[in-house]
Amino acid sequence: MCPVSCFRSTRGDCEPRRRLDKNIMPGHTQNRFLLLYGSQTGQAKAISEEICERAEKEGLHAEMHCLSQTEKKFNIEKERCVVIVTSTTGDGEPPDTACKFVRRLKKKTLAEDHLAGLHYTLLGLGDSNYTNFCNCGKTVDRRLEDLGALRFYNSAWADDAVGLEVVVEPWIDGLWAALRKFLDLPEPDDSGRAEVVQCCENSDNNTSIPSGDTQSNIQSSLRQNGNTSPEATESQVPAMTDLSRETTVTSVTDSVIALTLNDDKNNHIQNSNTPSHTSEVLIIDQNNSLNRTDKETSLAAQNGTEYSAQKGTDQSAQNVSIEKQTVASTPDTTQGDCSVSTCVPSLCVSVPPLCESGLSVPALPPAFLTCTYMPENTLDTTSLPMQNGCKFPSASSDVAMVTVEDAEVLTRDDAVKKTLLLSLNTEGSGLTYEAGDAVSVVCPNDPQEVDRLLDRLDHASDADSTVELSVIPGTKKKNAAIPAHIPPLCTLRHIFLTCVDIRDQPKKALLRIFVEFTSDDCEKRRLQELCSKQGAADYASFIRESRLSLLDVLTAFPSCQPPVERVIEQLPRLQPRPYSVCSSPQTQPNRLNIVFNIVCIPGTDGRSAPRKGVCTGWLDTITMATQTNDSCQNKEGNDLKVPIFTRTNQLFRCPEDVSVPIILIGPGTGVAPFIGFLQHRAWQRSQSEADVPYGQTCLFYGCRHQDRDYLFRKELQEFQESGVLSHLFVSFSRDGQPEGSPRYVQDQLLQQGELTLDLIEKQDAVVYVCGDARNMAKDITNAFIQILKEHRGMSDTDASGYLMKMRLHKKYLEDVWT
Repeated sequence: MCPVSCFRSTRGDCEPRRRLDKNIMPGHTQNRFLLLYGSQTGQAKAISEEICERAEKEGLHAEMHCLSQTEKKFNIEKERCVVIVTSTTGDGEPPDTACKFVRRLKKKTLAEDHLAGLHYTLLGLGDSNYTNFCNCGKTVDRRLEDLGALRFYNSAWADDAVGLEVVVEPWIDGLWAALRKFLDLPEPDDSGRAEVVQCCENSDNNTSIPSGDTQSNIQSSLRQNGNTSPEATESQVPAMTDLSRETTVTSVTDSVIALTLNDDKNNHIQNSNTPSHTSEVLIIDQNNSLNRTDKETSLAAQNGTEYSAQKGTDQSAQNVSIEKQTVASTPDTTQGDCSVSTCVPSLCVSVPPLCESGLSVPALPPAFLTCTYMPENTLDTTSLPMQNGCKFPSASSDVAMVTVEDAEVLTRDDAVKKTLLLSLNTEGSGLTYEAGDAVSVVCPNDPQEVDRLLDRLDHASDADSTVELSVIPGTKKKNAAIPAHIPPLCTLRHIFLTCVDIRDQPKKALLRIFVEFTSDDCEKRRLQELCSKQGAADYASFIRESRLSLLDVLTAFPSCQPPVERVIEQLPRLQPRPYSVCSSPQTQPNRLNIVFNIVCIPGTDGRSAPRKGVCTGWLDTITMATQTNDSCQNKEGNDLKVPIFTRTNQLFRCPEDVSVPIILIGPGTGVAPFIGFLQHRAWQRSQSEADVPYGQTCLFYGCRHQDRDYLFRKELQEFQESGVLSHLFVSFSRDGQPEGSPRYVQDQLLQQGELTLDLIEKQDAVVYVCGDARNMAKDITNAFIQILKEHRGMSDTDASGYLMKMRLHKKYLEDVWT
């Protein structure tokens, strides 16, 4: 079988064609390759850093640069071998750091053989919930090929909707053989890289028992700690041979194994009798002997509109996971036997075959940070620049502190979700925006959650002591540095409150570190499973899909006591949360409104406690004293401020021509930007000449109950009465409706299919869709396809192509989130 046959290839050939390499930069060594990344929130950079570190162990030299350094640090025209890792942001745009690079590639003056000497591979990161999945990576990939470059290893597309690691890990695994083959290098000497630990014997019931202090090969800890086990469910995961990327989560392990370039026979090397001190990937076989294999491990808005994807099924019910139960026998603690007779899998418990399998676990990430405590020093952390002054992703302005003037609750107390409208005073802030834009709110983590985490890490007593972070001298981590968003001199509380994301699902690299600091053999084995190749399905089910936080995992494994420095090393940056603006500066100068649901997450599915959304919970808490059920300006002297900034790539805007019809589709809080649209439309109308036609304005809106969560009801009725809103189509999913009545926005859209097509085809209307990307946006797309099929006789292919052309010509715009 061809070693890269499981990857998509537009050429269909797996053997890279060798050509005369020209324009090679001086100083190239045989084992060198250029590693480039384009990152918006840090994911692509982190993956590139892992590749860079792994390359050294593989006997290769990776010269790593950000794509923004094109023509400064590298020139791709003079390269022979390049590996590119890039994400996609916004509506399929390149990350900010890759814009210049992409523009240069797209120059129409470039000849077809401009990159004839280049051989490359590319890893694209994206989210299939969005229309233009991995668009940046695919654009670069196509353009490189158009300019004459050849792939030495097939490109791949990782999907954050199901877990980047599902594609990233096997792609990295296969990269090394492809690089060595292209660079004509021998296989590295594995004998000096193997690591040996004491073996454990199998018990009569085929369940491994811990032996002394060795790594146990047992099913796992039976401690429940309030954690539960999910029923068997299915989730879509990406397959690299098809853009649909559809398979079930139960086959994740098989998919990962199938995607590796090297045959398993070549990966399982015989043990060496001499332990190695080199951090490397391990295989723990059924007897707990260790062999070596190649293995390594590798953002969301809080708008939270409520939407039901299927008739008769409410989305909130779908989003709440089934309550889970674990049935297991009591372990014999006197013998250290953690075996179980009957159980179902959970976060802390595994079942055969996983609990009886050999494991391929990631290499232990090298430590690189150390903390020096200075309790005698006092430090005012409020004077520190926000996240050490590090520029925020997607920021088109500086961070401005704006005053909260109003905090209005838009829903009734008995509504399923509480919706809050904040009015922010932007006077003197320097911020400018247009109707339809979004702003990002810079928020902290939940202070109580931070307290619990610091206590769990055994740092409650010195959480406010001054601490200096520094890089460990002689660390094995390549290009080690203090993360730019963390001040070198601060406090642990400041770091965990404002700099790092403690809610992010712990990555496998962090779980691998936890293994080293877990004293209980049962817990240690289970952590090994969760970070292993064989445990990919369990990781996806019990950590990723359940959205467990760092504190959740540490609570579930009480004997794990990692050093705080090792935790800080692995936590991602705390990202701002974007919100659509629901006002127009023309009608409300120096005022900016945002609206959002308060996200509430139950304490189930392994979560150690119920919680609110990071940003929505914070905004709800700080405005609680001033919240009203009617718009009412707060008392004078209010000094409650929040930090915000405006964002790049703002394309979701009203047409400048008031005669152009617009079709607005936004259920729940998805209606937010359209309130700004309607305010702007009213202003445009008032400024127009009497003989200028006014384009029809249609709004499709939906909520659960007419009397509980009908957002902006009064305003919408006034817009309709004034003629600003030509058509208002509202559906209520949970109110009693006559048979055949539309319950959801897509139902209303289907009913008004002829009107919609008439506006699009005859009057050149622009369609705007705002809300949930996972379900609503896809269902609206399907509704348009159905309309085109029913009213214009198109096939599925033709209808999809019609919508694609609308998107390309900016006639179908989306502002969606996950």
